[in-house]
Amino acid sequence: MSEIKYGKKFFDYNEIDYYHIETKEDEIIELDQNQDKSKIDKLKYHLIYDTIPKNINDLDFLNYIDKIGYLKKKINPSKFESINKIFVEKPEEEIIIAACIPVFRDILVFKKNSKVTGIAKICFSCHQYRIIGTDANTENFGSNNDYSQLGNILDTIN
Repeated sequence: MSEIKYGKKFFDYNEIDYYHIETKEDEIIELDQNQDKSKIDKLKYHLIYDTIPKNINDLDFLNYIDKIGYLKKKINPSKFESINKIFVEKPEEEIIIAACIPVFRDILVFKKNSKVTGIAKICFSCHQYRIIGTDANTENFGSNNDYSQLGNILDTIN
């Protein structure tokens, strides 16, 4: 078996904030119906199911992320080498994508000297993602068991 040729890392960073929210599938309908009730409800809907943030400068959601219900954890730098093997350009391998509506329960915010350099929103259920803040080719993210490897790393964070 030949060695995988990795390309450019997606992000330049020296810290990662990991945000996770517990949501149940039946909350999707309720959240959709409640999105017009308050700024927090609307932001929660768009963060979990939609397109916030729109770009790397769209960081207002971070001011409300705890009110939305996400819990924040810091990823230990000892995990960065493993994370770099996931968030990197790579040749395409088998990628499995389900045809569901993504529920972004997991968000990684990459920072360099406290400035946000990248954001990855992950749906582990249907293997969809939104990666913001990189000019690297993210097209093959999800191959080489990226989701299971990332899930294993995130499961070990206290």
